[in-house]
Amino acid sequence: MASKGALCHSIRTTSRRRRCSRVARLLNPPPPANLAADLGRASDLATAFISYTHCDESFRQELETHLSPLRRQGLLSVWHDRRITPGDHLDDTISEHLEGADLILMLISADFVASEYCYAREMTRALERHQAKKARAISIICRPCHFEGLSFSRFLLLPTDAKAVSLWPDRDAAWVDVVKGIKLALGTSVAAETTGKPTAAPARHSEISTPRRSDVRLPKTFTDLDKDDFLEASFERMWGLFEAKGADLEAENTQITVRRIRIDAQSFAVRIFLNGSEVAGGSVYHGGGHFGRDQICFSTDTSAPRNSMNEWFGVEVTDEGLMLKSGGMLRMMAGGREEPVSADRAVEMLWEHLLDRVKARIR
Repeated sequence: MASKGALCHSIRTTSRRRRCSRVARLLNPPPPANLAADLGRASDLATAFISYTHCDESFRQELETHLSPLRRQGLLSVWHDRRITPGDHLDDTISEHLEGADLILMLISADFVASEYCYAREMTRALERHQAKKARAISIICRPCHFEGLSFSRFLLLPTDAKAVSLWPDRDAAWVDVVKGIKLALGTSVAAETTGKPTAAPARHSEISTPRRSDVRLPKTFTDLDKDDFLEASFERMWGLFEAKGADLEAENTQITVRRIRIDAQSFAVRIFLNGSEVAGGSVYHGGGHFGRDQICFSTDTSAPRNSMNEWFGVEVTDEGLMLKSGGMLRMMAGGREEPVSADRAVEMLWEHLLDRVKARIR
């Protein structure tokens, strides 16, 4: 039987993907002195297209947050598929923004490589535009995966030494490293940082300047039915993610058994056993009752009582569409500053809470 220390260490890593055996430490090739000049246009507001799989939505959200300084300096605008408005043609809209982007930021993980749409379609076109010097494709390693020999590995890789963001002790530090690399690719200078203005690149006289697409966006509106459908979809997504989390935990720790129980259409429970003894658990429910009507609730009581909860996620309307907003213990632990999250990130938060309870029983 493994020691308590070894088991605790193993549990701390189960919320992340297992490290692949041959992730190379690749040195980044130097970026061009000035991306805008390389593209043959003045260095006004550049556009970035984020290519990612929805399994990595939390990484996309974190990247976009850390790109805010570049956006506020008027250096960069960001687009991704969550900005598609109702009624837009999905493939055509994605293709339009991919073709018009100056930077194409690819969030690399095993899921990205496995995705036919991300890898075979978006990445292939991104590298074609990169090689034609019509855009700059930058791969950001979010989670460990085996990428030796894949076409994107020949180009600029971030963070430094291609160390996956998820492996950094401080993820904020990882994203700062990524943003510095992106800023280098944009061609800004130290002088620009002190003056607050981007460094201008000489425009080609033969080029006829054309107006860029406007970033003005009308506020999105959502009906009560839209919000209800979103809650239902988020709840079902959580049900599936808890199954995957439990399977990973069991695979890493033979002393642990995870039971996932569907109580009814609107509630389920998760129970974690260590050597046959229950050490952690909780229930998730939505709809009906006093608390779950317009939100998804979590209770440490595995019977899913409708009059008890320790955490809840309400629906938040954001520029990106509908998201979940924490309103309970996790929000208080974050000093009341918890940002809107996806269902995937909500499960990560709840799962980390359950693992903390398991580790407390091991010590």
